[in-house]
Amino acid sequence: MLKPPHVLTRNSGRLLLTVADIATVLAPLMADWNGSHIFNERWPSHARFHGVIGVGTPVALGLFALWHLWKNPGERGLGSAIAAAVPISYWGSFFPALLVPGTGVDDSPHPVGRIAGIAANVFWATVTTASAFAGWLVDSRMRSAPVHSRRAERAAGRGSARPCPTRICSGH
Repeated sequence: MLKPPHVLTRNSGRLLLTVADIATVLAPLMADWNGSHIFNERWPSHARFHGVIGVGTPVALGLFALWHLWKNPGERGLGSAIAAAVPISYWGSFFPALLVPGTGVDDSPHPVGRIAGIAANVFWATVTTASAFAGWLVDSRMRSAPVHSRRAERAAGRGSARPCPTRICSGH
């Protein structure tokens, strides 16, 4: 059976976080920078102003999160926390918004598609929020794994070819 390369295993949490943050950057642009939202002629100018802020904020924060996630390996825990907080905050806000009377996930001239009966924007908000949380959890566990167990993986051939010189790692 093929095993994923060590670098993929070690970075699987950060890869999930990367996907969640890229979605946080791109999805608002794709969904709202158009005639159904920001350029909707029925929207008053102040609503458009807030629409631009509503698109610009996740784009800026998502890029900030990605930079912190991959920039400094010495601050990996902080980068992981920021990269999780941004999509969880942005997409997680969809859920309390559903509880406010008079709000809706779509309007009659611009209906939102459905996935398994759930509005597509709410479905993807759920997926992205869950991916960010899972990515943070996986990355946290990878960082907290004892160093000797990582060395043992390498010694067993799942990492670098250099064997672990200690008795702890070699299982003796």
